[in-house]
Amino acid sequence: MQRLKDICRWILRTDKSDRAIGRSLGVSYSTVGRYRKILTEQLLDWDGVEPLDELELDRRLNPGRHAAKKPFAEPDWSHVHAEYERPGVTLTLLHEEYALEVGEAGMSETEFRRRYQRYARTRGLVMRQIHYPGQELFLDFSGMRPWITDPKSGTRRQVELFVAVLGASRKTFAYAVESQKIPDWIECNTRAMAYFGGVTRYQVPDNLKAAVVRRTREDGALINATYAEFAAYYDTDIMPAGPRKPKHKAAVEIGVKLAQRWILARLRNRVFYSIEELNQAMAPLLERLNDKPMRGIGNKSRNTLFAELDAPALKPLPETPYEFAEWKVGITVGQDYHVTWNEHYYSVHHGIVGKKVNLRASADHVSVFLHGKRVAIHPRDDAPGGLSTLPEHMPPAHRAHGLDSYDTVTTWTQQQGGAIAAFFEQHLKHHANAAQSLQAGRGLRTLARDYGTDRLQAACARALAMHARSISSVKSMLQRGIEAAPIQGREAANDDPIAHENVRGADYYQNS
Repeated sequence: MQRLKDICRWILRTDKSDRAIGRSLGVSYSTVGRYRKILTEQLLDWDGVEPLDELELDRRLNPGRHAAKKPFAEPDWSHVHAEYERPGVTLTLLHEEYALEVGEAGMSETEFRRRYQRYARTRGLVMRQIHYPGQELFLDFSGMRPWITDPKSGTRRQVELFVAVLGASRKTFAYAVESQKIPDWIECNTRAMAYFGGVTRYQVPDNLKAAVVRRTREDGALINATYAEFAAYYDTDIMPAGPRKPKHKAAVEIGVKLAQRWILARLRNRVFYSIEELNQAMAPLLERLNDKPMRGIGNKSRNTLFAELDAPALKPLPETPYEFAEWKVGITVGQDYHVTWNEHYYSVHHGIVGKKVNLRASADHVSVFLHGKRVAIHPRDDAPGGLSTLPEHMPPAHRAHGLDSYDTVTTWTQQQGGAIAAFFEQHLKHHANAAQSLQAGRGLRTLARDYGTDRLQAACARALAMHARSISSVKSMLQRGIEAAPIQGREAANDDPIAHENVRGADYYQNS
C-alpha cells in the first residue's frame, strides 16, 4: 500500500504526466489518471494525503474494493467456450449477449473475461492470442548463441543473438551483440525500430535485467531507468511478458526458433572474426525468412503482411535516434555538494546536500535530477578522482574566498612551499581523490589564516615525520601548541621519516 502514497506524492508534488509517473513507479498510466481524478474531485492536496494511514487512503482511492460485492449471474462457461471457438466470435460479443440476458445481475466485461480465463486454465485450454497491427513488438535473446573467433589467438567466444517480432505480421529482426547488458540492449532496440521504420504502441520484452530491474507481486515490474527513458523518447510503452507465462511471448519464441533454424543453422560451419562480419552474413538470410510464404494465411510472407498490417499502423520514428545514457538512481548528495560518476566528482547546488538525486550520463554530459527535474549538467569527464565544480553551486563563503577551485588550492600550497607543499603532495598520493584533497587544501588554508604560516609549516613537518596525513592531526597540534615539540612515545613512527626536499623538520620553522 505504500505504493499508493508514492503515486499520490508524484501526482500532487510534481508536474509529471500520468505516463511519466506510471513508467517511474511501474504502474499503469490509466491507474495514475484514475487516482489523479479522484484526488481532484475530493479536493485533496499533499498536506491532506500525507497524514492518512494506508487503509484510509486505499478506501478513498479504491472505494470499490471495500464496497459489498453483489452476486453475479454466472453464465454457462462451457457454452461460452464453445461459442468463442466459432470464427469471428469475440469475448466482447459474448459478454454483450450475456448482459442482455441477465440484466442488472450481470458482471462487467472485465470480470467476465477474468472468470472465463480462470475457466479456460482449469480445463487446460489455450486462449487465442490476437495481435492488432502496430500494437506490439516482442523482444528476446536466443538461447542458442553464435560464435566469434579471435583472428590472432584462434580462441572462440559466444555472443548474443537478439530477436524482435512484430505481433500482427510476424516480421522478424535479428542482430548479434556482445552481451545482454543495457548498452547492447538499447542498441538492439534502436536498430529494430529503424529496421521496421516505425514504433509500436507497446514493447514486450522478456524479464532480462536490462529491461526489468525487479518484479514483485505488489508493485509489478520496475523498468530499468535507461530503458524507460528510451521508451519515453520513442513514445512507446513497456509491457514485460509475465514471468513463467510462455503464452505471453509465444510470437517471439517462434521468431527465435526460426532465427535459429534459418540463420544460425545455415551459418554453423562458417567462421566469423567479428560481430560486424556475422551481422553482414545474417542480413540476407533474415530477408529470406521474411520473404518466405507462410502456410495457413494465403501463403503470404511476413513482408507482405507487414506492408498490409503493421506498416500503416506504426508511429513515426523521431528525427534522430535515442542518445544512449546510463542512470544511477537514489544517490545521496554529500556534504561537499558533489556526486560521483565513474570516480569523477560533479557539483550540485549546495542547497540540496543530503537529498537523493538521480544521475544520467551520456557520452558527452552528466546530468543530475531532483524529483524528475534537472538541477545540474556538466561536460562528461572520466578522469578518476577529478573534480567538476560550477561556481554557482558553491556556498557564498566558498565562492568569496575562492577555496573551491582545485587548481587554486594546489597553487596556494606550492606557493607556501616547505612542509605545507610536501604534506599536501603526500595527501594527494595517499588519497588520489580530488574532492578529499580539495577539502584538505581548504583546511590548510584556513589553518594558515588562524595560526599563521610559520606554525602551520612546523605542524606539517611534524605530521610528516609521524606519517600523519589527516588535516585533523595538524589542527590538533596547533590547538595544543605542540607543533615544535619532539616526537615521543606512541607518537613516534615505526618507519623512517618521509624524505622530501621540502621537509626540514619542525625546529627549522620554529627557529627561522
